[in-house]
Order: sequence, then C-alpha cells, then structure tokens
Amino acid sequence: MGDRWELGAAAGGSLLLCTALLVVGCALGLRLGRGRGAADRWALVWLCYDALVHFVLEGPFVYLSLVGNIANSDGLIASLCISCRSPCVCVSCTAAG
Repeated sequence: MGDRWELGAAAGGSLLLCTALLVVGCALGLRLGRGRGAADRWALVWLCYDALVHFVLEGPFVYLSLVGNIANSDGLIASLCISCRSPCVCVSCTAAG
C-alpha cells in the first residue's frame, strides 16, 4: 500500500449503505422506544439496526447464493462479497474458484 489511501467504489457504497441503515435504525428504534427508559430505547435502536442489516445486506446475499453465483452478479452485495473474498468460504464463492 502506498502513501495514498483510496476508498474503492464497493467500499464507499458499503460505507454509505451502512451509514444509511444506522440512521434509519436509530430513528426507528428511538420512535418505537418512546416512553421507555434509556437502556430500552438504545436496545431497540440496536435491534432495529441489526434487523435492517440482516434484511438489506445478508438477505440478498443468501438469495444470490441460492439462485445463482455471486461471482457472476453485478450488484452491490455481490461486489462486496467479491472484494472481501479472500477469507470467504461461502458455497458460491468457493464454487467460483
């Protein structure tokens, strides 16, 4: 790695998507937690964020793994798997070589 640190398109998209999920999770958790204690509100924030991450990021990954091959897909989820694939041992990535 040189003197410059560059953020690739997949990493930038991932960071933007995770930030959006965090904002939506916070808003949803705080709204659902109105009238409850601070610990309960922040637990709801975490649970809402966690649910959003599972549905938005991991759901399409599982779908792509079952329906086709991650390596042959062009979407954001596929590009995230391919860019971070060195330790990836999922069935689709392993089958792709």
